[in-house]
Amino acid sequence: MSHFTYGIPILEITYIVASVLFILGLKMLSHPLTARRGNILAAFGMGFAIIATIAFHKKDGEPIGNIPWILLAIIIGTVIGWFIARRVKMTAMPQLVSFFNGMGGAAAALISMMEFPHIRPEFIAEHGMANGHVLAILLGLVIGTISWAGSMIAFGKLDGKIGDM
Repeated sequence: MSHFTYGIPILEITYIVASVLFILGLKMLSHPLTARRGNILAAFGMGFAIIATIAFHKKDGEPIGNIPWILLAIIIGTVIGWFIARRVKMTAMPQLVSFFNGMGGAAAALISMMEFPHIRPEFIAEHGMANGHVLAILLGLVIGTISWAGSMIAFGKLDGKIGDM
């Protein structure tokens, strides 16, 4: 559920803006001259989405919840990512990028798996979930899983752990 102000779905608009920032940031990563700005733009989009998730409330006025879990995940991910990125040699950077990409796919798949219990008929009747939500959950699961598997294969091949078949 989202927070509406004067009929405007603020949370959804915020997520769309964050998504656009991600897409623009990814596009800028394709060229060395714009990669640093692209990374900053994508990070700003992520921060924007996190702040919106924490700040906005459901229609009934209740907080979205799980704020301690969100903050814990941010802290753990930051520490692990920083530690790994600092220790990797530049010649192993493609493997690191592949691994991090795979973790993003795994996160998308896990989030989709956690949304499956919300498909129950009584939940749909109470919260008005449309078929588009079910499709989004299924696509997140399939695309996230494929992204994870492909990235792990790429990591293994780049690192020399998986040979040619």
